[in-house]
This record gives sequence, structure tokens and C-alpha cells, in this order.
Amino acid sequence: MTTKPSFELRLQVLAAIDYAPGNTIRARIKAAAERSFTDPISGQVHRFTWRTISTWLYRYKKHGVTTLDNLPRIDKHQRRKVQANELAEAIQDILPTLTTNKTGQVPKSVLYRLMIERGLFQRSQLSATSFYRMVREHQLLNSDTSAKLRLSFAMQYANELWQADTT
Repeated sequence: MTTKPSFELRLQVLAAIDYAPGNTIRARIKAAAERSFTDPISGQVHRFTWRTISTWLYRYKKHGVTTLDNLPRIDKHQRRKVQANELAEAIQDILPTLTTNKTGQVPKSVLYRLMIERGLFQRSQLSATSFYRMVREHQLLNSDTSAKLRLSFAMQYANELWQADTT
């Protein structure tokens, strides 16, 4: 398992640019990308692409050392494109138009496909995996709804509904 490079390693890579051979900064960055660097904290050996190194250099020059730190995202575990209430509204718009399968439930894959086809969301906004995760986490297709669908022929009292099969 590889870990993120430490702050010290990133500084070491940026320092290697100054001593790398080449006449231009781009040539020196590409020369530094050819090297392997050992993380002084974890002892792991890392290699970085020239694009990664140039990004670090750009951030360092523009914002200083603080941008090289390993900080978690501010919006971690938050939905960035579709909120749960928007998804719930879209599901409630589509559910009445769908028929259930043999178990009395609407397949999530069908629900997702119809939401995309009807233009309620785009695939770039809501992937299938995100859709399934949000439905599960927020219980948007909760068991009460599916229980009602499964019990469509169940009655409160005996003899309220009779079924027969004739051949």
C-alpha cells in the first residue's frame, strides 16, 4: 500500500529541480521525474510524473509552502453535484409511472436509467454508483414503500379478498 508523499518529500522533490540538469525549467522538472525519491518519514520509495512535480512547483510559487501539506478535502463526504432532497423529488416524480417486478419492487437500475433518459439528471452529475449509495444512505426507497408494494393483495381482515385459479 502506498501512502501519500510527506511534506518533507515534496520539498525534497522541489529542491531536486534546482539541481537537475537542463537549460529550461521544464527540462529540469522532467529530469527530476526520472529520479526515485525516498520518503524520510515512511522510508518508501516514490517516483512522480513530471506533471505532478510541475503542479507542486506551480502551487509552491503561487501560494508558498502551505499548499504542499497533506490536508483532507474540505468537502469530504459531502455531495458536490446532487443533493439528497433533489434526488428524493426526482424519485417521487418517477415512481408512480413505473410498474413493479415479481417481488413488488422497482429495480433501482430501471429507476436510475429513467431519471437519466428523462433528463432529470445527467450522467456527469450523478453516476450509477453515487445513485445507489445515496438511495441506501438516505433510505430513499425505504422498506415502508416496498412493503406496501409487496402487500398489494393483503387485506386487514380475513375474507376481504378471495383469489381463485381456474383452468
